Amino acid sequence: MPEHSWSVVSTVREPLSLVLAFACHHLSLGAKTVHLFFDDPNDPAAAVMAKIPGVDVTLCDAAHWQALGRETRPAWQTRRQTLNANLVAQDQRADWLLHADADEFLWAPEGIESDLARADGWLHIPNLERVWIAPEAGIFDGQFRAPGLSNPSVEQIYGPARTYLQNGLSGHTSGKAMARLADRKFIAIHAVKDKFRGEVSPGRTTANACILHFDGMTARHWLLKSLRYAVQGKALLQSLHSRRRAGIERVMRADDPLAEGLSLHHEIFHLSDEQQEMLQAEGALLTCPLNLDHSVATYAPDVAVEFSAGEFDADLTDALDALVHDIRGSTAKTG
Repeated sequence: MPEHSWSVVSTVREPLSLVLAFACHHLSLGAKTVHLFFDDPNDPAAAVMAKIPGVDVTLCDAAHWQALGRETRPAWQTRRQTLNANLVAQDQRADWLLHADADEFLWAPEGIESDLARADGWLHIPNLERVWIAPEAGIFDGQFRAPGLSNPSVEQIYGPARTYLQNGLSGHTSGKAMARLADRKFIAIHAVKDKFRGEVSPGRTTANACILHFDGMTARHWLLKSLRYAVQGKALLQSLHSRRRAGIERVMRADDPLAEGLSLHHEIFHLSDEQQEMLQAEGALLTCPLNLDHSVATYAPDVAVEFSAGEFDADLTDALDALVHDIRGSTAKTG
């Protein structure tokens, strides 16, 4: 038996295929429990996931937020996430708890046990970011780029697209946290703190494990998630790094936000042969295969699911169309 038990917590609002893959993957790595908080209490995926052994499902309805001392649902996504994560932490049903999004997969081919054994305080798990080297076919296709390139390297490799990259990535470069629950610290989005809004506690970075961040399972998924930041208000948009905001604002100003957004995604995430070669020379392009079909077949054998980009996008069409329509309407009014 492993010396250290660990679980995963995530607040989710994604298609079933992604949530299912997320849960089954982490169970296959040895997670004791995958705690899923469904941001939409009417999400049909919740009923499916609740039947999987090792998955704990919570519906984030009005009663859930009232039980947490909130009169209404917190407006900020990050606040909802941390409230849910720290609720699980209070129960201490495992030694360690990883707080991750549904599009973030722990990559630990040698297991996480050795990192937990040497951890001092909490465990910081760095992240890589998925990039495309061919047209989207499966939602988990592609390779992974690492952050930390020098500014000259980023400029040489990405050219004009560097405008939208921070430290070589489009999304965050802060990694994720695995908290030792006996310490009773506050689990934030990317770190563990001594208390809510307190200072970051001392921790240790993993030697081998990392987080694979799929910043958008498809181009349309990335665009949908990006534009949601914009329509939820200026404050939420300002929470993103300035280079990501620049990309979203470019799409918002476009006459055709959908076409502009898909074009921007291609600039940022699709690598030419030359870009691949330059990243490989820097040791910053990695192949990290995930055996998700096997994981799902093992832990959810009765659930039929496809990981094709086309099937995934079909579930997003109405939401993306409505969002683009609203953006066009608001742009016309201000214009």
